[in-house]
Amino acid sequence: MTARVEELAQQIASLDESELQALLERVEELSLRQELRAVANRYRKRLSKESEIHEGKEEILRNLKRIREEIASREYPG
Repeated sequence: MTARVEELAQQIASLDESELQALLERVEELSLRQELRAVANRYRKRLSKESEIHEGKEEILRNLKRIREEIASREYPG
């Protein structure tokens, strides 16, 4: 354990009950904020990927339409 961590642990151990409770609530709040940021970042990445996938779907649909039109013109000329 680093000296800094040891010092923090000793300070925490010396807190009275109300200070300890306030500290734990603050740590919980900060942790929640970090987790929310991480979730938001993952969600942004996912949306970005889905956007790329969506563009891929559009290209696939255009190709399928072209193929369908080629088959229709060959099988049903005129």
